[in-house]
Amino acid sequence: LFPSDTQWAAPSGSWDQMACDPSVVDMFITGASFTEWFTSYVHSVVSGGFPIIREQIFRYVHDKTCVTRTGDIIISVSTSFLPELSSVHPPHYFFSYRIRIEMAKEAMPENACQLDSRYWKITNANGNVEEVQGPGVVGEFPVMRPGNVHEYTSCTTFTTPSGYMEGYYTFHRLSSKKDIFSVPIPRFHMRCPPSRGSAARQENDPNVTKQNEEPRGDGDSHRRTTMFVNVPGPMGRCLPPT
Repeated sequence: LFPSDTQWAAPSGSWDQMACDPSVVDMFITGASFTEWFTSYVHSVVSGGFPIIREQIFRYVHDKTCVTRTGDIIISVSTSFLPELSSVHPPHYFFSYRIRIEMAKEAMPENACQLDSRYWKITNANGNVEEVQGPGVVGEFPVMRPGNVHEYTSCTTFTTPSGYMEGYYTFHRLSSKKDIFSVPIPRFHMRCPPSRGSAARQENDPNVTKQNEEPRGDGDSHRRTTMFVNVPGPMGRCLPPT
């Protein structure tokens, strides 16, 4: 335990260096204290905010405004930042997102449809845009009938601490493959928590002392508890978004 904020270690050197000298480690700050972080975590689990999938807890955050309905199809998105697969130097920010596709229960049976393709527009904090399109989602072509729900998880990476995605799915009616329509995916934002440069890096370059760290108020000057977490390498890599 150390006096600071609740933090995740981000690789900024070799793992041998990190084991011998914690000062080479960059940090993502995930809470003002361990108590605050743990209380928030437990609340999210108990309230159902963090889904439990195959007996594992996933730290997905759902923005209630990130939902769209087009006809009978409802799309909602949850996101998660993965500090254990991210790096401050070099900048590599890894995000996972979970998409829920649902057909309303009250939909008419003849409106049953199948997802054919996806299109993504991915924009980082510098305004750089990448477009991705392809068949299906994670290799699947879900059939949607009244009351059906299909959920899947994918990921993306940014070289900036934040960015957003938006796009659409293309469907066809089961009753007629020529009856094709698009369903927009709501724009969803992804942002990593504040980060703090390693002590060694700060000595070499004062400009990276507290990259992406939010200002502290006077009430933050007292002693805090830190949780340092050893995280696996190498940095996460992601296939084109699906």
